[in-house]
Amino acid sequence: MAELETAKLLKAEAFRALGSKVAYSFNDIEKRCEDYIQKVRDQTRQMILDAQQEAEQIRQTAYQEGHQQGVTEAQMEQEQLVQTRAEQRASQMVQEQLGTVYPAMQQAVEALQHERVNWRQIWDKSAIEICLGIAEKVIRAELNAKPESVRPMMSEALKLASGTQQIRFHLNPVDVEHLGQNTRTFISNLTGCQSCEIIEDETISPGGCIVETQHGTIDATLETQLERISEELIIQNQE
Repeated sequence: MAELETAKLLKAEAFRALGSKVAYSFNDIEKRCEDYIQKVRDQTRQMILDAQQEAEQIRQTAYQEGHQQGVTEAQMEQEQLVQTRAEQRASQMVQEQLGTVYPAMQQAVEALQHERVNWRQIWDKSAIEICLGIAEKVIRAELNAKPESVRPMMSEALKLASGTQQIRFHLNPVDVEHLGQNTRTFISNLTGCQSCEIIEDETISPGGCIVETQHGTIDATLETQLERISEELIIQNQE
């Protein structure tokens, strides 16, 4: 009987112990489930936060890229506009400068051309004067070497006075001497005059003469003839 009660007591204690273990295991599982659920919730919340942050980051990146692209395009458009305006302004400034410079350049060219003409005229005149100076020396040397050569030189002037009745003939005393006693005959034959007056004039260079008639005066001095030749040559060069 005692053994039976002892056995029942042991079984009851074992049952209670078992019930305690069962209750412990259930509570532990419940705790673990709650912890797991919380962990899942936390992970889900974090995933949502991460997704939101990533979405925000993507949005910001897209915005920045779009903004940067817009800024770049705006800068490019602005630079293009600035360049276009700069080119237009530069072209305007060039036109304004040309509008000022061109007349000045034209005036300078005209002035140079004018100076060129003046210098050419001066040069031509100087060259002609030199040539005539040489010619005068050659003529005088020829007259000194051949005094008789004065006749053809004076003949041209006397022929211009042909047909006149009275003549006053001015010439250098040296030429009077060279012509000799036949001077009056020489004059009459060329002019056909009836009255001839010979006037010795030392102011007239040898080889030249002045013929006075009732119609006017013929200056055939050597200096005057050379001066006329010079004027004719200058006029021809100007043309």
